[in-house]
Amino acid sequence: MKIFYYIYTFYVWFIGGLLFFLIALFSILAMSFISPKKFRPVFTFLLRQIFNIVFIRVKVEIPDDFDYNQRYVFMPNHVSVLDAPLMVSYMPQFINALEAKEHFDWPIYGTLIKKWGNISINRKSVQESIKSIRIAESKLKNENSIIVFPEGGRTKTGQLMKFKKMPFHLAQEAKVAIIPVGASGIFSLNNKGSWLMKPGKIKVKLGNPIPVEKVTSLSSKELMEETREQILSLIEYI
Repeated sequence: MKIFYYIYTFYVWFIGGLLFFLIALFSILAMSFISPKKFRPVFTFLLRQIFNIVFIRVKVEIPDDFDYNQRYVFMPNHVSVLDAPLMVSYMPQFINALEAKEHFDWPIYGTLIKKWGNISINRKSVQESIKSIRIAESKLKNENSIIVFPEGGRTKTGQLMKFKKMPFHLAQEAKVAIIPVGASGIFSLNNKGSWLMKPGKIKVKLGNPIPVEKVTSLSSKELMEETREQILSLIEYI
C-alpha cells in the first residue's frame, strides 16, 4: 500500500504541479489584461480541475442564506499546502488573502498572487503587519472579501492551534462580519512536514456569519473564542 502512495505522490506533484505551473503562467498573462475579479470564474474552474485530476473530491456546504453581495473576513483552519488553492477555488466570492511575505518571492507563484491582489504580511515585524492590516482594510472598503488563517500557520497534529489576534483586529477595525470555515479530511491527505499525498475527500463547510454588531461589541479575545468555537463545530474528523 505504501508503494501506491509513493506512486500517487509522484503523480500529484508531477501532474498537479505541472498543471498548476501552466495555469499560473496563463493566469498571470490573462490578468495583465483582465481584472482578477473578471478572471475569477476561469481561474477557479481551472484550479478545481487539478483537484479532480488528482482524485481529490471536494464537497462544499454554504448556508442557504449566504449573502453574496456582502464583504466578509473568511477564517478557515489551516492544515496543508492544499489549503490555499482549495480556498481560492471553492469560496463563494472573490477573495484576497493575507499571505506570508516570503511567498511573494517564490518564482511564478509570487507573481501570480501579486496579480491576484493578495496582501503580503511579515509575521516577524509588528510595524509591517500593521501596514498589511491597513491594506486589507482598504480592500474590504473596496468591496473585496478577505481570507486569513487565524492560526497563522499549518497544524502539525490536525488539531486547531492557538489563534493570532491580528485577524480579529482587522474584522473589528473594518467593521465586517466574520465567516468561520471548517475544512475536514485534509490532514489525512497531506500534512505539514510530509510530501506524501493520498487521494480522498475534503469537506469545506461555511458557518453562519458572525454579524458586524457582534464583531464590534465583543473584545478581541471574546471574538477569537467565539470564532474558534464555531470553526471547531464545523470540522468533521473524517
